[in-house]
Amino acid sequence: MSAVDPPAWRLPPRWVLLVGVLSIVCAEVGGASMARFKLELARWARGAMLTHPSVHGLVGVRDVDERILDEALVKFDAGLRLFHMHAEGMGLVVIATATVAATLARPGAARRVIIALLTVGGAGYPVGYLVWSALIPAYGLERAKTIAEWLVWIPFGSATIVALWWLTGLLALRMIGR
Repeated sequence: MSAVDPPAWRLPPRWVLLVGVLSIVCAEVGGASMARFKLELARWARGAMLTHPSVHGLVGVRDVDERILDEALVKFDAGLRLFHMHAEGMGLVVIATATVAATLARPGAARRVIIALLTVGGAGYPVGYLVWSALIPAYGLERAKTIAEWLVWIPFGSATIVALWWLTGLLALRMIGR
């Protein structure tokens, strides 16, 4: 290879590819399940919300309660849809960015940590939408969102962001050093 030939693309470790592909598979299964079990999921969520009336601010007046329940059910459904979309997208992001890291980051601990952060963060982040949806019936919209943020979105999203900035910095340093 001469100095002007670009490096050949290197694959990341197989476990990273497996995680990326599994993320996409889970997204597709989730999407299909949402379509197939839409009515059952809505019935379950509505029933669970009715068992926690004070959490949702239900007052026992049908006209008022139905609007509140409808809004919560829309958010419940949105969380499931967002899981589907983010798991699909982040599966591809994991594969693509880990491939870039495997190819362009120098071998060693930094490359391994970047790839691990990209993989764990990218695969974990979409799960926050499932957590949010699952918690809405028992905890309400805002408390469910706060729990999902602190348990899933902040740690996994931060891992991905740190890894992407780290990879960007390493690549910029390599470009400057040429």
